[in-house]
Amino acid sequence: MELHESVESTLRRLQEEAAGVPVLALGQTVFWDEPLKAALPILAEEVGADFSLIAGVHDTDYFAKLPGGVHSREPFVALPKNDGSTKDFWSAAGEFSALFGSETSITREVLAEAGVSLERILRGDHEAMDSATEAWGWRGVASNYETPRVTAEIPMFEAFETLQATFIWALDETLATISESDQRAASEEAINALRTMTCDAREICPNKSLSAYYECLLPQFHQIVTGLPSKASFTRTTNLLAFNRTTASLPRFRFVDLFLRPETADIVRNAYDDSVRGTEVYTLDRFGTGAIPFDLVIPRQGRGTIRLTSQMLIVMTPEPKFVKLPKPIESVEELATVVESAIGPCTLVGKAITFISMLAAEFVFAFHEGASMYVSHTREIHNALRVAGVDLRAHPILRIGHEAWDALCSTSLWFRLPEPLRSPFGAEVVSGPTIGKAWRCVVEQQRNALTMVGEARNIAALIRALHKAKGGRWETLAGEYDSLRESLAPLDDEVHRVLGVVNETHERLRSIKREWVEAEVGRGTAFRAGDEEHRAALGDRIAALRTESHELRELLDRLREQQAVAPAVPAMQAARSRRKEIEREAELARLRLVQEAVMATAGLEKTNRRPAAWWFPVVSPDGDWFKDLLPRIQLRLEPLVDA
Repeated sequence: MELHESVESTLRRLQEEAAGVPVLALGQTVFWDEPLKAALPILAEEVGADFSLIAGVHDTDYFAKLPGGVHSREPFVALPKNDGSTKDFWSAAGEFSALFGSETSITREVLAEAGVSLERILRGDHEAMDSATEAWGWRGVASNYETPRVTAEIPMFEAFETLQATFIWALDETLATISESDQRAASEEAINALRTMTCDAREICPNKSLSAYYECLLPQFHQIVTGLPSKASFTRTTNLLAFNRTTASLPRFRFVDLFLRPETADIVRNAYDDSVRGTEVYTLDRFGTGAIPFDLVIPRQGRGTIRLTSQMLIVMTPEPKFVKLPKPIESVEELATVVESAIGPCTLVGKAITFISMLAAEFVFAFHEGASMYVSHTREIHNALRVAGVDLRAHPILRIGHEAWDALCSTSLWFRLPEPLRSPFGAEVVSGPTIGKAWRCVVEQQRNALTMVGEARNIAALIRALHKAKGGRWETLAGEYDSLRESLAPLDDEVHRVLGVVNETHERLRSIKREWVEAEVGRGTAFRAGDEEHRAALGDRIAALRTESHELRELLDRLREQQAVAPAVPAMQAARSRRKEIEREAELARLRLVQEAVMATAGLEKTNRRPAAWWFPVVSPDGDWFKDLLPRIQLRLEPLVDA
């Protein structure tokens, strides 16, 4: 197999920089891109590189909840992603994407940049706004528990029905994109095998937690994706980071030790705070006195931040735990002794940024391109510690780049594109090779279309942009709209002129009212002062203001008549109505164009890098798609400490 040149060079470098260090692949679910990392041992074998892969389920993060709660009596609910009612929803442990789908909602910011005003188009219809901003082909499962739980604490029997139903939804949506009958029959067989596999795992899995269920499925997904028995070993974060007196000396807990030892504690705490200051991540003082950026996950009691004072260990679980200390804790071994004695078996896990630091001391993380938004902050901490002279070991990250859509070039597959992609590709049914060869061009065209409609600051310009981007009826509508504007221009000019006079008249009436009041007050003052001449002059002024006010009100009546007469002419009414129809049609077309363009740009680019692993055996049961992916995989090392 001829591999991308980066594969051999990167794996050779890895052997030099981290000889004998296992590669660690962690994911919160088996239903997204994680099982594709099963390709790594295959690539290593091809180039003759020593390689050890540990694949694990990251089960110590909270299972998703919808901010504001879910209106349901069910313990779990599948939800779409939009920029309205589910704007801040994120479901890493329970997300599903149909083929071509991704968690790419059409945000209000993108719509505004393209000139779309949802409020004007949809007129406050919140359901319509949810629909207009929804990510196509994606569902995430949210828990309805009152108290958040980590994935390791989710009972599999409570979550299974919703997870399985959502997976079946994604499978059915994917099957709908399969065009040819023989290909569709093969895909149906693959789908049935997957459904059977996920049901059987529920029965045979010895532990009934959701994360244990995922661990049971993970080697099976490795095999069904690659067509080969997996060469990885498998684990879960709760096992990998089990914390006690025996495990505390492992390199994975060395970074925790830096926050506890008196000689390094202030340095590393300051480095942590500096790396997150100004971001959405909390500095340590936000967690309370003595907080360090690590949590304990205590079985049946939840996950909570560790806080340490000279006299107390506090774990901020939903119901906080307090442990009195005989002396201040000054090492990770001392912390493990106290935790094991006072709390019992638990898992110690770093918060988002320090989690990477912990495990990078002992493993090489395998991340897909685009994964983990916190790496730059982790590197910033490590660099600060190196400058301060703190001894730190952090193996580089192994980045994996996929070209999923390009890999369709050598297949014989045919697809019925989902509706939002038909216009960008200019077809309803296309071949795999066409997608593989054309998708990047489609991305560029759709990005240009977004720019064009974003620069259209009036309806006439928008119609011209739509004609250029879409063709079809917009040439006819452009001519009709220009004709309507021309025929209505005199009326519009007269309406604007009259409106200007009306506004000026109202302003003068308000001014008259103020002057009248001032004159009346002046008359009273002149009367009390005995100044009859000034009082008489003010009386004349009031009479003049009264006359002017009467004349202006008569003028307003005449202007109202003028405003009503011309627009009421049937021909003018019809012209105005038609103009509004075209304007609304153009605004709706712009909205539709933006929806399609987002899916055809950000959506396709994301799924190209990080496709759902199960797409490959479902869409291409003969393995051709995955086989063509392997030579396109690109690897690189990303250091966690600058040289």
